[in-house]
Amino acid sequence: MRLTRLAAEGFRNLAPFELNTDARFIVFHGENAQGKTNALEALWLLATLRPLRGHRLSDLVGWDADEAAIRGEIDRRGISHLHEVELGPRGRSTRLDGDRVELVDYFRAIRAIAFQPSDEEIVSDSPAHRRRWLDRAAFTARPAHLELVRVHRRVLQQKQAALREGAKDDVLDVLDHQLALAGARVAERRDEMLAELEPHARELYERISDHRGELGLIYRTVASGGDLEQRASVLTKRLRESRAGERRRRTTLTGVQRDDVVITIDGHPTRTFGSRGQVRSVVLALKLAELRAARERGDTPLFLIDDVSSELDRSRTSRLVTLLAELGTQVFASTTSPEHLGDLPEDDTLFVSVRDGQLSPGKSQRFADNFEE
Repeated sequence: MRLTRLAAEGFRNLAPFELNTDARFIVFHGENAQGKTNALEALWLLATLRPLRGHRLSDLVGWDADEAAIRGEIDRRGISHLHEVELGPRGRSTRLDGDRVELVDYFRAIRAIAFQPSDEEIVSDSPAHRRRWLDRAAFTARPAHLELVRVHRRVLQQKQAALREGAKDDVLDVLDHQLALAGARVAERRDEMLAELEPHARELYERISDHRGELGLIYRTVASGGDLEQRASVLTKRLRESRAGERRRRTTLTGVQRDDVVITIDGHPTRTFGSRGQVRSVVLALKLAELRAARERGDTPLFLIDDVSSELDRSRTSRLVTLLAELGTQVFASTTSPEHLGDLPEDDTLFVSVRDGQLSPGKSQRFADNFEE
């Protein structure tokens, strides 16, 4: 897929803009605090309907605006689709080709993967960050995974409320049955996703790190088993065994909401023993593995890199650009130093200067600027 046009107004500190983005590499460059990341965040919101850096959606509307609007044209297999997102007093609204559609339909034509400074948390922080990464990867591969996660979260919240209220065993039995089935489905999909990503991540890590160690990924889940029924049965048993403790503490003590992905280099836990350079290389390998797996499925997402200059040294950046060129994805990057990205294809790179929220495309922009509704 390729984003051919991007427009936004009322978004963060950015002046209204319309860009023709029909290039392989789009580089937003300028000094710090000028709006480079905000430009990426507009695209990320369009592609995922989520903020890039943990903001609330209401925080994405500019100070002097009542609402924000982002729209983009995606060319997917020769068919163009117009995606639109609006943020206002009533929340978020979306349209695809002018119509309101289900989220699964919205995401069929647009996907994105991002690498940003906070992604080191995937490796170095709590299991929750690794679960979120794996769920995001599963969603990018198959948007229906979003509903599996939502169903599990909803049942988990219902059980938490029942425990706080001292519900009887028959109520908890019903909720545990629902929780076991929902959890088994989430665990099965996570397991499948990691199995798909692991060989790609291992090979990519070797290339990014210049063959300095072997990457390992293991999904540890309480809902283990060879099929969905077995996973649900194992989880049901664990929930039954933890009932007394859950009543005492009035909270759920087991389930896939506590699962983890163990990441190792040469068999050693990267969270404990990995250097900062190794951690960055691992995160890059995980993100690029998503791209490669998607390409093998026949649908490569957009790839966003925030703050390249500070996050990657030149050698890793050079290897990253080479890998991205091989994968054939469209890349959107922000940096204070465009030269840090090395030699990008002159005839297929768009440089966009960002200063005081103003976006100014450079000479590599190859087409007209008018954004057609």
